[in-house]
Formats: sequence, C-alpha cells, structure tokens
Amino acid sequence: MVGACAPVRPFLLAKLPAVPIPDLTLDDPFSTDPFSTDQTSTDPFSTDQTSIDQPSIPALPSASLSGTRFLKSIAQSDESRRERLVLEEIRRGNVPASHRTLVRLDFSGESRSGQKHDVTLWVMPDYVSIGDDADHVRVPMTPLTAQLVADHLGYLLPTSRMVDLIHQKAAVRLQPYPLPPSERMVLMEEFARHSRLIDRQLGEQGLVGRGAMLVAGHKKDIVLSNRLLSAPHRVAIYGWHDPRAQPIQPLSTIHGDWYADYSHGVRLVSTTMLLDGTPMRVEEALHDVDLAQLLSDEGPIVRTRYPTELGFGKPRGLPGLAPAPAPTPTPTQHLGPEQALAFYQGIPSTAR
Repeated sequence: MVGACAPVRPFLLAKLPAVPIPDLTLDDPFSTDPFSTDQTSTDPFSTDQTSIDQPSIPALPSASLSGTRFLKSIAQSDESRRERLVLEEIRRGNVPASHRTLVRLDFSGESRSGQKHDVTLWVMPDYVSIGDDADHVRVPMTPLTAQLVADHLGYLLPTSRMVDLIHQKAAVRLQPYPLPPSERMVLMEEFARHSRLIDRQLGEQGLVGRGAMLVAGHKKDIVLSNRLLSAPHRVAIYGWHDPRAQPIQPLSTIHGDWYADYSHGVRLVSTTMLLDGTPMRVEEALHDVDLAQLLSDEGPIVRTRYPTELGFGKPRGLPGLAPAPAPTPTPTQHLGPEQALAFYQGIPSTAR
C-alpha cells in the first residue's frame, strides 16, 4: 500500500529521560514507600501502583479544551498542524485524570535460559486521550508524535507481547469496532467517531465513570519491533484483539511513519519494571539476550524508540525534499518544547 519512505526533515535526537523507581500516581512524584513490592490485589478493577515513581504529567490546565472542543479547533487542520497541536495539548497536561493512574500488571514467564521469573509492569489504563474524564477523545497519531509524547513524559511504547499481556490482564475487554475502509479513515472526524463508539460500549457495560481501569481490545497499538530495522520510516502496528483473544491486526509495518488512522492507539508503558521483586529498567530487559523473551516475541529489541531524529518518510511518487541542516545535540542535551514543536513546522502536507 505504501512504498519505501525517504527522510523529509531531520530532527534533534531526544535522549530518554532517566526515570527513578515508580511512585503512586502521575500527579504525585513522591512515594511514601517507593521500594515496596507488595503485589496483593483482589479487585479486578484495581490500579494498585505500589512502587510506581513516574514523571508527572502536568496538571490539567484550568482553561483546557474538552475533547469535543479540541476536535472542533483542529477540524480544518492539515496533518502536520494536527500532529503539532496533539503533541502540544498532551505536553500541556490536557489528559483525563483517570489516565494518570497507571495499572499494575503481574505475570510470570520463562527467560530464554528456561528460568522462571515474576514480572511486574505498569501501563496506562487506556490509550492516550485529550480532554477530561467527562469529555475526551482517544487520539491516533503518527509513531513519531507518539515517540515524542513518550520521550517528553518519560515512558516507552509497548512490544507486541506486552500488548498481548495487557489484553490478557485487562479488567475490561471491548469488542473491536472496525469502520468501513475509506479515505475518511485518516480524518479527525473518524477519530472522534471511533472514540465515541468505544465510549458507547463502556456505557452499555455501566463502566463510564469507574475511573482508572485497564481497558483493551478497542485499538491497534503502535509498537516497538525489530522489523523496523529493515523497514525504515514505517510504523509497526499490532493488536485489536477479538473476543477469542486473537489479534485482528497481526504485526505489520505496511504503513509509512507519516500515517495514522482511526484504528491506531498509543498506550504508554512505565520505563521501570520489577523482576522477581527487584526494580529494573524495561529497556535493560528488552536488550538482554536472556530476559527479553519475558517482554518480546522477537528476542532482544534493538531499538526501544522510534528514530525521531530521522524525520518523516514520504509516500511513493512525491518529490524528495532536501533535508534542512540541524545541530546534533550532545548525549546529555534535553529535548526542549520548542524543538519538539518545530518538528512539525514547515513540512508540506503533500510530503506526508
């Protein structure tokens, strides 16, 4: 469907923020017991976050836009402006309160050497949304925007195995709701329509207003994958599990990294996990030859982020754009807000 993509514009490399041991909520970065490994949970809707210490999402601005108002404000925007404003709203903290409480996933698995391990991950309860609990919309975005969101907030994107685990452990498993294929799939109107259909399913089950609970099955995930090593400037998507727990969307890199449609979702994962009760960075486990099998179906994951420094690719047949020169930051240089937003400035809509 989409040919090989070439770089459009370089981007400054974002160094992953150092993340301490997890804390209680995203709004409270100070845990009373940051090293507790208590794993007791009897409530299927529990969001026990013992030992979470995440960087906090900024507090919801008092004058923030609801999901509906945000959609109306960008209804006539082209893709580059849409992506820029999505990133800006999330950076401002315009995220539902219920999405700020991570959900704990406890599971057991075997490493490559056959040793059994107990693992704990923490994940966002739903896909990244803009707005408040009363009125929000799940926002599909390109993988580069998703990576910038993850970088800024201090999270990782999941692997396909993590997506399977999330679905297995979800308190609520929704029925996938595909919309008829059309050119409208990439429009904000369809993004909003699909998000409202998901809300309707939650309402029919009496789950609206339950607060933070792990919900799965309603979107395809943007994931990390070694397939991206041989398919540059692509997005890896996976998931949308049916009632039999089978993914409608197998792992695929068919779309370019400029692409997003209504079915895509971004779920963020804590950078810190517990391995047999001991805190460990998720990236370290993903790179480990023996431990990667706990979190990945592809062995060790070589790249644990999308290379935003390479910029977008472009659809086949469009003229190439000369890359604009950009300084290379030092390894300790932090990605500033102006740099992140500048990524979407000056990219013609015909080049995405």
